[in-house]
Amino acid sequence: MARQFISYCGIYCANCPIFIAGALSDKKKKAQLAKKLSEEMGKKITPEEISCLGCRSSTKSHWTQDCKIRKCASEKGIEFCYQCEEFPCSSLHEFYKKNQEPRENLKKISKVGVDAFLAEIMKNDGRKS
Repeated sequence: MARQFISYCGIYCANCPIFIAGALSDKKKKAQLAKKLSEEMGKKITPEEISCLGCRSSTKSHWTQDCKIRKCASEKGIEFCYQCEEFPCSSLHEFYKKNQEPRENLKKISKVGVDAFLAEIMKNDGRKS
């Protein structure tokens, strides 16, 4: 079940501020994120748009419905972008300029597998308490 919360590009959804704010219905955090993302993306984002259940969710509740990375991986039938012969493609290069963590997640998953990656995250989360 937890593996559905790792995106094609390597985002671990439980660490994503959009996922967290949406899951908690945190109006203040949604407003802050909407403002920040509006500035970054150069278009108006409303707090109501800050919602995502992960790009693998069965609903249409993804942060961006038109994500090129999600669409490409889905069409190719791959579970993670590192499995593509074009990895890392130009879309990922652009994405990873802003956030290296998903790239590092994919590197780790490619070496140890999804289950070991998730086990390590769960173990580390337990230490934070």
